Amino acid sequence: MAGRRSQARRYAVLALYQWQVSGLAPAEIVRHFFDDPAWMEVIAEGLGLAKGEKQPVADALYDLALFQELLRGVPEQVENLDSRLATVLDRPLRQVTPVDLAILRLGVYELAHSPRIPFRAILNEAVELAKEFGSTDDSHRYVNGILDRLARTLRPAEFPALSTPASPPPGGGDS
Repeated sequence: MAGRRSQARRYAVLALYQWQVSGLAPAEIVRHFFDDPAWMEVIAEGLGLAKGEKQPVADALYDLALFQELLRGVPEQVENLDSRLATVLDRPLRQVTPVDLAILRLGVYELAHSPRIPFRAILNEAVELAKEFGSTDDSHRYVNGILDRLARTLRPAEFPALSTPASPPPGGGDS
């Protein structure tokens, strides 16, 4: 995940995590982000998420518009997103770890509100985020399974039609 949009999603997950655990308003988190870009790096390191990278967050290029859309849209739509998630989760929402929940909410938001982005791209981005930030070694599998189930209901046109039984051979096939 090295592209500008991927980086925006990466930072959005960190900011959404901070929003979930701190209760700060998204606007306040954005202010922290812009006033002190090293703040995001401190969050990542505090969560053990930097994985040895020494590149400061402020040096990375990212899609600012996407970052702002995600940090605005997910909190605005959180009740709707959580309702959708609750239909496919294997546990109560409150038992999903905050970092996994931030990734899931971001993924559901993009599935529901970014129809120009193919569902497979959204799932791949979420899986990569879960590999980097997920709470367990299997978080990426969990995120993939949950978002795949939701994608089938939110984006049915992007899934191949269920295979239909083969039609009988010409001439009836009763020889």
